[in-house]
Amino acid sequence: MWGFLLAAMAAEAAAAPATPIIAEPSVDNQVTNAYDVHMVAGPFSGSPGESHACSDWEIRAAVSDELVWSASCVTGTLKVHIHLGDGQFAGSLAGHHELAFSGRYEVRVRFLGDGPPAGSDWSAWAERLFSTAAANAVEPLILSDASAVPTPRWQDDLGHDVVLPPRAGPSDSASLRIEVPGAGPVLAFSGSDGASNLVGNPPALSTHGPVHVYCGSGSGSLSLPASRVRFTDGSGQDRAIDLPPIALAAGQSAGFWVDAIGDTFSGDALPAPGAAPDFTTQVAAAPVPWAIRQPGYRIDRFASGLQLPVNIAFLTNPGTGADDPFLYVTELYGSVQMVTRAGAISPYVTGLLNFDPTGGFPGSGEKGLTGIVVEPSSGDVFVSAVEAVPPVTDNHFPRVMRLHSGDGGRTGTTRTTILDFPNEPVGPSHQTSNLSIGPDGKLYVHIGDGQFTTPAEDLSSVRGKILRVNLDGSAPPDNPFYDAADGVTATDLVFAWGFRNPFGGAWRASDGAHWEVENGPSVDRLARVVAGRNYLWDGTDASMYNFAAYVWPVSPAPVNMAFIQPSTFAGSGFPPDKMDHAFVTESGPTYGLGPQALGKRISEFVLDLDGNLVSEPISLLEYVGDGRATATALAAGPDGLYFADLYEDFGAASPTDRGASVFRIRYTGIADFSADETAGPAGISVTFQDQSDVPAPSAWRWDFGDGASSDERNPVHRYELVGNFDVRLTVSGAGGETARQKAGYVVVGPASRALTALPPPRSSPRVIDPRP
Repeated sequence: MWGFLLAAMAAEAAAAPATPIIAEPSVDNQVTNAYDVHMVAGPFSGSPGESHACSDWEIRAAVSDELVWSASCVTGTLKVHIHLGDGQFAGSLAGHHELAFSGRYEVRVRFLGDGPPAGSDWSAWAERLFSTAAANAVEPLILSDASAVPTPRWQDDLGHDVVLPPRAGPSDSASLRIEVPGAGPVLAFSGSDGASNLVGNPPALSTHGPVHVYCGSGSGSLSLPASRVRFTDGSGQDRAIDLPPIALAAGQSAGFWVDAIGDTFSGDALPAPGAAPDFTTQVAAAPVPWAIRQPGYRIDRFASGLQLPVNIAFLTNPGTGADDPFLYVTELYGSVQMVTRAGAISPYVTGLLNFDPTGGFPGSGEKGLTGIVVEPSSGDVFVSAVEAVPPVTDNHFPRVMRLHSGDGGRTGTTRTTILDFPNEPVGPSHQTSNLSIGPDGKLYVHIGDGQFTTPAEDLSSVRGKILRVNLDGSAPPDNPFYDAADGVTATDLVFAWGFRNPFGGAWRASDGAHWEVENGPSVDRLARVVAGRNYLWDGTDASMYNFAAYVWPVSPAPVNMAFIQPSTFAGSGFPPDKMDHAFVTESGPTYGLGPQALGKRISEFVLDLDGNLVSEPISLLEYVGDGRATATALAAGPDGLYFADLYEDFGAASPTDRGASVFRIRYTGIADFSADETAGPAGISVTFQDQSDVPAPSAWRWDFGDGASSDERNPVHRYELVGNFDVRLTVSGAGGETARQKAGYVVVGPASRALTALPPPRSSPRVIDPRP
């Protein structure tokens, strides 16, 4: 009997760890964000005295069982809480940064104990099915905690701190809470001394959940401006929540639901525990409703207040002063705006259309002024448009103008029409569009088919063509179909033909070729333009495959393209591995609301010197807001890739409202760091090493999580307090600031106790003084 019992006890001691419990996703078939899957499991339960060594995480396609993402034997906090960015995509998703939209997946996790023999004591796999949302679904912001590093800030649009009025006592004070209904608050602000707020940062919640904001006036009235709360969540990701102006009488309260990028929507002040977010009525929008999909880049709003910005052209050698002319923007309804290096806009020229262009979107309103290019030697601006030719009222006609400035590029003082085709009717969108000046000094003009199929195959028409002309509009004698014997005709101007709607184009220095992106009926084409070639548009989708480097199988409506290359502003500050790559704006549905499965993004194309596509297009940027903005204008600038969003994104009454913007995408590089040790007793000295890949780094800022900081590149910091500490490194470089924060990175225990006996971190509420 005793032998049997001893054998049983030995078997129990050697038993594998218990199968983990997956806490997030919390239920089978939960719908989550394709870019941000929260995966949480625990606690570890092994043999007596056994500790959790590491964890394996996997995501597999639910139907095929294909492994599409994994993280092997991860340690630290990743053992029980991990995100997609902490692992590697594999199989059909290799090289991606997200799961497929509307996909069905299974997350799996197993724990390794440190029992003997080492590396063998694995638990069974835990499994949970989940789904990803459709591309156009509004996703809630999901949180469970806020970090004390950096200090949370609540500010108005001017950058001033928002301060709640002080009251007689806590029970009647005005307050703002960021919370998960039914689970508890994540962050809280309340009135203090009239000069600052008390900021409460409670312990981490036991579960993730959708974020709701509560605002109460307390015993007095409350009037707050539009504002923004900035903080870093418990996983180290920076967050911001944008709030509308708030006006409450004494004793009143208001509530808001928050989506994944920080937009807010009206809701109940005190929703029931577990209530589903209501994204019906948006009340405030994030200033940048776009998400970078590749690491090492950041986006900022460069200029605002534009009306239907279609194309961008940079001055060849812009000045370095904040007030110097920097770029020009064509607005569809007849104006060119000059934008300074500081982002201020002013009219360069207005009234370039001789008709009222307003109309429906999609439809007749989609016509007017489009293409633009700056001639390097003179600084003159060429623009393309359509014009009215009385008495015709049903159609408009192609036109190209040359604008000259007498005040250093600030305003256009003269205009000259260099091309005019009063017998070539074109329709909305299918009109004169892209302009560029080639390495031969000639002007290249894209003209759509006018929504008539046959002109594209007719060499006597300029429609459905790319033209090549001298800067005065005359025909170069070396054009493919030039014939001096019959006078100057449309045929003499043709460089390439057989296009439907070649709306975008750009020159690639590495192969000396002109490239175009073209809208088809149901599929779209990217192609290298060869002199004299017929691209064979005949009205069918099949004809769009002729001579294509790439065909979008379902149309996302590509509208512009740009090459990142050393000959254009020395590569725009992008890294060497992006040189000679093409970037294309895809606009998607006209005036479409919210994210779209097709369009509203910038895609990257890698092409070889023979014009062949090296890989499938890669997403650089995607729209994640809830408004109407899309991606149209695109140009490589001195310090990044610039694009315009065509429509005012939030709060506009119509597509033609002024309020659209130009954004800039800059390469910042990636901040990262390591330490010689990350756990020990109180009094431990930790040596941190900067391991960032940041172009031209110039400054470093460390926050050690215990209130101390450093500006050294590789500092040594001594921890005297007991606890788990978030560590943050911010690096300044040629592309601006970039940061990396690691949650619970340093663990400090009492000098007389083993680390395994540490109490749970953040066991009591934290009160933060928000003043710098």
